[in-house]
Amino acid sequence: MTELETMQRAKMYIDKLAQGIDPISGEEMPWDSVLNNVRLARCFFYVSDVLGRVIANGGAIGGRPKKKEFTITQEQLAALFPTQRSLRISEFVEMLNQAVNDPDMKKLSTTSITNWLLAKGFLYKDESVAGKTSRRPTEEGIRLGMSTELRNGPNGDYTAVYYNAGAQQFLLDNLEAILQER
Repeated sequence: MTELETMQRAKMYIDKLAQGIDPISGEEMPWDSVLNNVRLARCFFYVSDVLGRVIANGGAIGGRPKKKEFTITQEQLAALFPTQRSLRISEFVEMLNQAVNDPDMKKLSTTSITNWLLAKGFLYKDESVAGKTSRRPTEEGIRLGMSTELRNGPNGDYTAVYYNAGAQQFLLDNLEAILQER
């Protein structure tokens, strides 16, 4: 019996006690039984309510239920098209997250995609003289449609990687493999 099934059975017992019924025999408890006391009945109803909320929470005690891992249906994926302008990976991932838009699901992270691209040889890690690590496209990544642009941010200059329509389509075509390998 799983933890959740145990909680459901406990709730059933508590519900019966709250109603003045012996949960084992199913018979009504005598009026003078300590378990038929009004104050205990209120306590049983309270505990039943708490157990009900825990069960509805998937068995998690306290807090919100854990979010599911990011997934995308074939229909949602088929509705996505590459943009004509080159996107940074954060913009591309935001497009995917908006397409799914499920509040009970974790958002896809840019790291999931960039780590896959690193493993497949489309990106490499480059360490600057200052010791900062950045990701840059390999020759294969450039052929795929990745490019770089020198940008200036609050922490100084950095190289941003952009994905053209071809690279975006490649990521959409390989999204299932990316999600399986994260």
